[in-house]
Amino acid sequence: MDLFITWENDANHLVDDIEWIQIHGTCWAYSLRRHMNAACRIANLIDAESLSLAYLVNYMRMTSGLSDTLGLSSFDPVRPFLMLEGMVLDDDYRMLFAQFMRIPELPLPRGIRRFVVTDMIIHSLDHYHSPITEGNPSFRSYGHDNQDFEQAFINAMNRSPITAAIPTCPSILSFLANAPENNIYAPTLLELLFDDYPNLHVMFATGRGVYQGVPFVRFRDSSGLINGGFMNVELGQGIIVEFVELIGAYVIM
Repeated sequence: MDLFITWENDANHLVDDIEWIQIHGTCWAYSLRRHMNAACRIANLIDAESLSLAYLVNYMRMTSGLSDTLGLSSFDPVRPFLMLEGMVLDDDYRMLFAQFMRIPELPLPRGIRRFVVTDMIIHSLDHYHSPITEGNPSFRSYGHDNQDFEQAFINAMNRSPITAAIPTCPSILSFLANAPENNIYAPTLLELLFDDYPNLHVMFATGRGVYQGVPFVRFRDSSGLINGGFMNVELGQGIIVEFVELIGAYVIM
């Protein structure tokens, strides 16, 4: 497969080369942890160390209400957390856990470095309308409204790897069981036209390319279902419905 851009081989090792496998519905947390790690490496704040996924999940569970499977219905509650509270290093959170012999209470003790961003921009396909699809949500994933959204996605990917979400359509299961020869996932035409799948799967976009004439995005996936922790998703069909940009990482105490 030919990749126009890949952040996997970046000299600063922005992408964690670890096949993390999510617990329950925490795909959003695994992707955002990878994303924050990359944003902090771009800002020269961390090297090989990682920010704490456990703290991110525990904070959101205590303050925003996760589902029974630790899923998150929207990126919106994460935005104030990443801009005001911030993530902490995995080693620091483990140290606090060992000190208190339980999940540390909020807020964390003073003096712990916290990693925040100046902005978290959430892009949704629903917000990119066209005259064809305006007022007709049944066709929100298919049509010319997708062009501006995917161009914004491509522009963001040119700057860094990013978090993105796709709907969990039934065809994902058939893709896993019997992937096509090009190994690129795309929902069926009916799924694209009549999108009624409220659950989203969040992954970390690290590359973009083309194979046999089909443009695609390469994702780091945490589901453990895709061979090698990667999933290729066709670009240009409105499959990606949300993505996130993290701007300007810095440290607070």
